[in-house]
Parts: sequence; C-alpha cells; structure tokens
Amino acid sequence: MVEPSPNEPPVADFFMAALWDAARPAVVAVPGYTILDEISRGGMGVVYHAEQLRPKREVALKLLLPHLAEEPEMLARFQLEARAMAALDHPGILPVYEVGEADGVPFFSMKLATGGSLSERLLMGRLAPRETAVVMIQLTRALHHAHQHGVLHRDLKPGNFLILDDGRACVSDFGLAKLTVPDHGPLTRTESFFGTPHYMPPEVAAGSVGDATVAGDLYSMGAVFYECLTGKRPHEEKENVAALLRSIADDPVKSPREIDPALPRDLAIICMKALERNPKDRYATVADFADDIERWMDGRLIKARPASALEITGRWTRRHPLSASLTGALLGVMLVGTALLAISHRERGAALLDARQKLHRSLIDQARSERLLGAPGHRERALDRLRQASALAPSPKIRDEAAALLARPDFSPEANVKEAESRDLPRLVTDDAGVVSLSQISAKGPSKRWMPQPGSEIIGGFTADGKTLVLAGTDQGIIAENLADSQSRVLAPPGPLVRFLTLNPAGTQVALARVDGLEILALTPSGTSWHYGEAQARCAAVWSADGARLAAAVGDRREAVILAAQTGAVSTTVAVTGVPQHLAFHPDGTLLAVATDDGNLAICETATGATWSKFHFPTNSLTFSADGKELLATGNDGVSRAWQVAMPAAFHEWREPPRDKADGAVLGMVLSPGGSHLLTVATDCIGIWSVAGARQTGYHLLENQRIDVRASAWWLNDAEILIQIPGGLERMTIDSEGKPGGFLRVSKVPGSTVLDVRTDGSWIVSMEDEDGTTSCELWPGGNAKNARQIEMPPEPQPEITASHPPSGLSAMLSNGDTVVIRQRDGSERRLTPPRDPGVRALRCSQDGRRLLVLTRMHRVFSWDLDELADALEASGL
Repeated sequence: MVEPSPNEPPVADFFMAALWDAARPAVVAVPGYTILDEISRGGMGVVYHAEQLRPKREVALKLLLPHLAEEPEMLARFQLEARAMAALDHPGILPVYEVGEADGVPFFSMKLATGGSLSERLLMGRLAPRETAVVMIQLTRALHHAHQHGVLHRDLKPGNFLILDDGRACVSDFGLAKLTVPDHGPLTRTESFFGTPHYMPPEVAAGSVGDATVAGDLYSMGAVFYECLTGKRPHEEKENVAALLRSIADDPVKSPREIDPALPRDLAIICMKALERNPKDRYATVADFADDIERWMDGRLIKARPASALEITGRWTRRHPLSASLTGALLGVMLVGTALLAISHRERGAALLDARQKLHRSLIDQARSERLLGAPGHRERALDRLRQASALAPSPKIRDEAAALLARPDFSPEANVKEAESRDLPRLVTDDAGVVSLSQISAKGPSKRWMPQPGSEIIGGFTADGKTLVLAGTDQGIIAENLADSQSRVLAPPGPLVRFLTLNPAGTQVALARVDGLEILALTPSGTSWHYGEAQARCAAVWSADGARLAAAVGDRREAVILAAQTGAVSTTVAVTGVPQHLAFHPDGTLLAVATDDGNLAICETATGATWSKFHFPTNSLTFSADGKELLATGNDGVSRAWQVAMPAAFHEWREPPRDKADGAVLGMVLSPGGSHLLTVATDCIGIWSVAGARQTGYHLLENQRIDVRASAWWLNDAEILIQIPGGLERMTIDSEGKPGGFLRVSKVPGSTVLDVRTDGSWIVSMEDEDGTTSCELWPGGNAKNARQIEMPPEPQPEITASHPPSGLSAMLSNGDTVVIRQRDGSERRLTPPRDPGVRALRCSQDGRRLLVLTRMHRVFSWDLDELADALEASGL
C-alpha cells in the first residue's frame, strides 16, 4: 500500500485505513510520463514524483483529482494555477514544463524540488536570524515578480515554499491564486474563505476574499517570517477555526523579542511592520519588505519606522509627570508657544506634501491596474490618470507606464451603430424544393440550376475575384463552377452534411465545416487538402488575410484552434468561456475575435491564445473592417455595431509562418553584417528574419541530439551562416530574400569548438588536447592552417544587453522583463513588453531606431523608439 501523504487524515484502525484506500482515486496514466511515487495530496489535486520521457528528467506532476474534473469551478481553478505558474518566469518560482490533459483529467508538470518544504525544515526547529533573512529575501523577490504580473498567491505558508537541491527557496502551489487580468471568469467556490487560517491577514479573517490584496500576501509573508524567527505562529491555537479567525482579526501580535529577547531588534521591527493590522501601515510592496531585510543584512539603517522622538517623550512624560511639569516650567511659556507654532507649520507643510505624493503614486497605480485588467477602453482611462499625475509632478515613471500601456491593443467600451454595406454581387437563390440558382450572372453562358443532395441543402461561396463559385450539398457532391464558361468540376462526391463553407483569399482552398469535422479541399494545384477533427464543426472557419492560417471550432469544447493552411497542424489553441459561434481574424493576423454561445466576445492573441479583452455582447455575425480599425458585429436585434480598435503603438510583433513550435531552449540572436536580416538560435532550430519586413523568411531544423550542449550559429557574411551542433559544423547559404539555400559540411578539427565569429570573418576557437589542456586560437577566415594563439576571451556576461555606439543608445534587461534604455545624455526609459514574454536577447537595429527583442517562445518583437516618442507626445505625456 502507498504510504499516506501528510494531507491524509489520521487512521485510527484497520477499517479506517481500508476506507481511505478505497476512496483514493486510481492513478491516471499520463502519456509521456512514468509515475514513480506520490508526493502529496490535497482537496483539489495530487502531486506525483514522475519521470518525463522526452526530455528524460525527473519532474513533479500535478493532476486534478479525477472526480473534480467535471466540476467547472474546480477545473477552472486548477487551470488558473497552471496558467499562473506557467506565465511567471523567475528563479524563485517553480517553472512549469508542460500543461495538458490525460483521460479528461488536466495536469501540468514542473521542476522537482528535492529539498522538501520550509514547513518540514521548521519541524527541526526555528531558523537562525541570518538564515531566515536569506530565505525571506529569496521568497519575497519571487512573490514581488508574481505581483508585478498581476498574480496574487493568497495561500502563502511554509508548506508552499519548497527547497531546491541547491538550497534555494522557491514559491509553489498557486491553487488559490488570483489573476488581476481578465483571463478567467469568476470563481465562486469558498469565496468567503481563502488561505490557511494561521497565515491569513486580519482584513480577510474579518471580511471576505474580496479584501485579498498585495497587502494580504505581505501579511502572510510576515507571519512566515515570524514563525521562522520564533518557532511560533503569530496567533496561538484556539478551540476552533472561528475563534482563531476572531483572534487574527482583533488581537495584537506579540513582538518576536517578547518571545526571544536575543533576536535582533531591527528584524523584530521589520517583522512587526509586515504584520500591522491595518494594511496601509504595512510595507507598500513585498519588494520594500525584502529591501529592508537586505538593509539589515548589510548593516544599514532600516526604513521600518521606529518610535519617533515625540512618541518617546510622550511615554516618558506619562511615566514621570512631576519631572515633566518642572521641565516644562523651565522652558517658559514663550519658548513652548514658539516651538508649537513651528511644529504645527512644519507638520501642515509635510502633510500637504505627503498627500500630493500619495495622490501621485495612486494615480500611477490606478493606470497600471487599468493596463493589467485590460477591460475595453482601458487605454484612454489609464492615460487620463497619467495626465493627472503628470500635472502634479512630471516623472519618468509616468512615461514608462504610458509606454507599457501603448504596447497593448484596446477596444472602445461602447459600440457605434453601423449601417450594413450593400454590395452588388451575385448571390444564390433557393426555391421551395431546395433547388439553387444565381440571382444575377455576368457570365457568357446561360444561368444554371443545381439540385440538392437528398436530406441536405446547398450552400456556396464565391472566390475573391468573383469568377468561381463553390457549392456543397449538390446531388453531384462538392463542385467548383467557373462562371465565365459554366464549366463544372467535382471536388468531392456526395458525403456528410456541410454546415458552412468559406474560401481562402487566394481562391486556392475551400474550408468545409462538416458534421464530421473540418475538411479543406484544394481548388488549384497550389492548394492542399486535409481533414481536422471528427466531431461537428460549430461555426464557419475563417482565413487570415494572407491565407496562411485559418481558425475553426470543432466539437463542444470551449476553444478555437488556429491551423496552418497548408498542413492542418495546430499552431495555437484559444480557450474561451463558451462554445465558439463566430470567428474573425484581424487583418494583420495578430488578433482573433471569438463570439461564444454564452454571449461573450473575446479578443485573443493568435500567437499564444491569451485573451487580451472580453466583454458581453450576443452576436449573429462577426468581422473586422478591412483596415483593422473596427470590430463589426450584428446583435440579436439585427442592428450592426462597430467597436473602435486601437492596436499597439510602436510595439510590433514580427510575423512568422504558422507551425507547431517545438524549438527547445531559445539561445540568442545576431544581426547580419549589413543589418538586413536577423538570425535567431534555439536548441533545435534557427530562424532567419527580415528586419525591414519584420517577418520570418526562413526556418531550419537542427539535428541536435544532445540537450546538454548548446547549438550555435553566426553570420559569416550577409549571405552565409556558420552552424555548430554537437559533432559537426556546416555552412548554410542565405539568398537575398532571407531563405535558406544549400549546405556544406565543414571538416571539424579534433578538439576544436567555435566560440565566436568576428565581424572581419575570423573565428575564435577553443582547442582541447588529449590531456585536457585548453587553449584559444584565432583562425583568419575560418582557416585553421593560419591559426595563431590568443588569450581566452572572458565568459559572456549574464546580463542581457544591447548597444548602438553611433547614437550612444544602450539597453539592458532589468527586473524580470523590463528593458532599461539609456540615452547618451544619461536619461533612462523603461519599456515593459506585454504578456510576460520571457526576454532572452536584445539587439539594436543598425540605424539605432529600433530595439529588437527575442523571447523564450522564439518570438521576435521590436520597439520603434522614434514612433514611441511621437506616440507619447501625441498622448500629452
């Protein structure tokens, strides 16, 4: 029998043990994993120690309990935890490797923490003050990263802090997390009680989960800090949970020094500030909490406010009233009056200044909240707050927040009534018998009539040029009719019912939404045919403007899929709140609008499936205007409406052909010598991108069979790339359009490893002889025969940086995904990309106007710095 986990109830006898084993759900088989042992089990999920087969590594595998998979609220909460952890990229947060579903049970795998939990460590006794400080700094820095990206944990306790094999502490178990961005619907289960009682903040203990804030997470960290320092929890055990909650809400907390007078005074002050009953009296952020602990470790003064001189004097006066009276008499009435007037004047001035500063910070925080929430109209509301803050005191923080705001799309909160456009185009007319004919036709031949397939009805569509009509449901099957000469061509024989029919913009493929899935048929030799899914297609498939992708919804799943038009490979899955009824691509292909059967409209990112915005509007049709500036929909009342679309300003995603990404770790990027193309390198592939076109022009898979050795690639010149993988080197030509050409295997000198390729074409090579001695050589033009010894170059710096010397521009990654731009005059600007992309490399374009960003998902973005300056100027900031 499997040993009981710490979460299992105590077993009194053999019969209770038998009942517990009978109630335990069977282990779910997860493809790609071998389950080794159970780690822990809770009310929502179970965590296993497992082995991932590809790549081969030990992981922690968390599954939702099978009997909860059919409960929407628990399923949504489990998905929220996976989404929250996967979206956060920080050394102090367990990384998520994979999210999936097995036999209808959702799961996700993450890094295995082999050092146990902080609660297990505390069973051996409290921590030393300095050890406590180190652990708290690691955890609070990770938690601050989560707060910056709109995630509240809400269940912070020693059991949710795990110790990695290198001794670092990290945050886990976001099962009660709350996202402040609108990616999920409301979760109502146990809304009045979140978290573990001993670590719950007073405002939650006295009220409801609606009071959960950053300050609440901060209090919970203070409670963990208290327990690490003293070995005790802030509030003693009570006879029941209700009594404990009353104690947390009403009773003061003893100072840690009352329990152990030997504890450092400043650490006790820091701890008590984090545990203030009033949230406003705590630290403003957990980062401020961590900063004060670091000040103590460095021997500096802490910022947690100790008792002031005035307070000390008041206490002394109360203890020694006679002495105080004598002292006051000696000072004299005039001196006291003058002092009181001076103090009053100073306090009034300080109060006014403090109020202005608080209002300034509040306006900036409100703007940031609007940005993270992303509700329709958030851009103008946030800009209005920033303009008010700028009127109080101009600040670089205001422009930095405005730059982050302009990097997101937005939609007007209200729609305008829109008159439907009338177009004089041929249309199909169906009589009572189901026979179809054209209402008008400019063809030379006579008008034709088509008979329906028994039990079906005919639907059709025209190519963009109006020269070809495709019909489904005829007695001949699916046919293509040339309207110029009335010649018919059978594309497929009669088959299952077709519900919707759409043609791609080039007229080379037709998408048929059948009762048995999505069928793509080729109309020309350049088109391809394929089938997706087995269940009924729920709505008409839609094509992207370039015809490279199409979006569809098959079955009763609450999701849409984006497919590669030529292969049918799924490139993105878009999760929504209901079953999709209508779909629409934005003309630039970056957004997909999805109308669902629950009356919601979701605007999603096509690259990741993330939801940018969502609002309620039941619709019967959906499309974007040709210029992409409006989202058009027809309501149930038959009235057409239009929402204004504001796309990102100065922040651009580079386009790439749709494909199923499995690129491995993303390693870096480098510009070609002439600056016209960009080379990006991942473990399993390289990408070639046009800088002028901001799009991927080529893609090449690497035959790298070792995940422990990095692949490398460099430009030899504007038309040739050197690629290094374990065991070999090869040169690949690149044509003027940026497409890969021929390959030439390069003989590798034994013991050699290319470290870098200079702009003059020289190779820097590490050489290792038979006894393991390493040296460094310079090979002019890559020729080993002319090699000469040089000093080994220093190890690459860990900072992600970029520079453009002619303009004096430099950039460096700082604090997560924030990019700090520094100008020649020393001024700085901070740029925050949306959606936490995980920045892996930075480069400046050759003209210094653009900053290029490579992310962990092998996506490329760029900021046009001149365009950004103009956009900020136009916004009044």
